Amino acid sequence: MSQGRFNLSALAVRERSVTLFLIILVTIAGIYAFFGLGRAEDPPFTVKQMTVITVWPGATAQ
Repeated sequence: MSQGRFNLSALAVRERSVTLFLIILVTIAGIYAFFGLGRAEDPPFTVKQMTVITVWPGATAQ
C-alpha cells in the first residue's frame, strides 16, 4: 500500500471500535427515522380528471 493514498478499508479494520460505533449509530438513527415516519391506513389522494365536451356537426355520439 502506498503511503500517500487514503484507504478507507484499512482504516475501518485498524479502528474497529470506531467502525462498530458508527455502524450502531447509523442503525439507531435509521430505526428512529423509520418509526418517525407518518403513516396512514388510507392516505388521502386526489384524482385528477377532466371532461372535454366539443361540438362536431355531423359526428355520431360515441
